[in-house]
Formats: sequence, C-alpha cells, structure tokens
Amino acid sequence: MANLLYVTCNVRPHDRSRTLTLGNEFLEEYLRRNPQDEVQILDLYRDSIQRVDQDVLNVWWRIERGEDYGFLSDGERNKIARLFRLADQFRRCDKYVFVTCSLNLWFPAEFKMYIDAIGIPDPTNRMTPLAAKSMLPGQRKKSLHLHACSPHDFLQEQELSIPYLRSVLSFLGVTDHETVLLEGDDPERVSEEDHEKARHRLLDLTHRF
Repeated sequence: MANLLYVTCNVRPHDRSRTLTLGNEFLEEYLRRNPQDEVQILDLYRDSIQRVDQDVLNVWWRIERGEDYGFLSDGERNKIARLFRLADQFRRCDKYVFVTCSLNLWFPAEFKMYIDAIGIPDPTNRMTPLAAKSMLPGQRKKSLHLHACSPHDFLQEQELSIPYLRSVLSFLGVTDHETVLLEGDDPERVSEEDHEKARHRLLDLTHRF
C-alpha cells in the first residue's frame, strides 16, 4: 500500500479550472486502479498553512544556539507544531500530485508558503557544516505536477514554476518526476483537442504512477 499526497493550489471553482477538473479525473482513475492506497488531500486555499514568519525564524535561531524547545512560548510552540505536521505528512508519503496554476510566471503565494513549511529542518532535511542534506534519500518517491501556465506571452519569458518545484522535490528525495503542462486554466479558452490530449496523458500515467 502506498501513501499519496494530493495538493491543490487554485482559487478557481472546479468547473472553471482545467487543472482541478483533470486532477480529479486522474485521482479517481488512480484510486480505481489502486484501491488499497491511502490518499491525503490538501487544498492550500482552504487549509491553513503556517507561514515561516519572524517567530519561526527566531525559534530556529534559538534552537541553533542550544536552547531547548521547553523554553518556547505557547504561540511559538503552536506555530512550530503546525509546520512539523505538514513536513511529517510530506515525509510519510510515497507519491505526490501537485495541481497548480501560474500567477505571473510563478506559483501563488500559498504554494510557496507550503514549500517553505515542508522544507523546515529536521523532518525533511538537516543542516551540516558544509550544506543542507536531505533526510529522505533512496526511498523511490514519485511526483506528478499538473500545472496551467499563462496563455499570454510575457515577452517570451520562461515559466519558472516547473523547474523550481522539480529542484526542491529532487533535493527532498523525490526521484521520479512527471509534468503535465497546460496552456491556460480556463476551459472556455482552449481547444477540445488540446484538452483531450492532456486528459489522455494523465489517464495513461495512472498505469505506472
């Protein structure tokens, strides 16, 4: 039995979003083929994601100086606990599906907050004298990134979200990456042929994901 984490970051209603609609189809087909697997769903616009704020940074600084967690205030302890829950959830899963859309060539702020949360020291990585080191090596983790980029030309600038997420996931121990890129998230502004092509690719991925 595998553990799959399904993460969405899209503020559109489901019927107005290609990524959310196709992501749902993928998940339903995946579960049909893998009914024994456990799926956890995280909606970054619905679920409260703890930001790495000044309190959190102060805690890390104090811990690095040798202070014990017992000296934290209730507020600090609560923030750190929320971050650790997200990082531990990520650590315990084997497969990840990220359903996102572009906002000015980048992810929405909520997604970056989530990446900061799962990248905190100890659960997923650890600082050594030379560099940061992943705590999840050699575990054969897989990821699928379903992403809608902007349909508009930003002076031919490249979409930055996809290589960024792949780099972060690779560092955290994910070795198998798949990306399905859509041009635009509005179902009324895309050809039926392009939509079906993306749909067939996603459903085909359920055979080996």
